[in-house]
Amino acid sequence: MKEYRAVTAKLSPSEATDGLLVRMAGSDAAGLHIIDIWESQAHAKRFEAEQLFPAFQAAGITPDQNATFTVFDADEAYVRR
Repeated sequence: MKEYRAVTAKLSPSEATDGLLVRMAGSDAAGLHIIDIWESQAHAKRFEAEQLFPAFQAAGITPDQNATFTVFDADEAYVRR
């Protein structure tokens, strides 16, 4: 979580990130898991290019070779408010 916090400190606050609907992060024995739900893949790609990858660089962190990104279209979502 230390590296996650270093990267997120360089990002816009989640509530100000265009197109971001939900962000969850946690870790277990397998490592860090982050789930983002976006309005569209275009929003996600723009975030990666304009904020995420520059934040990695600014924090001096190279994404682990074992990092995987799984992208899929959600047909349904429920978030309690």
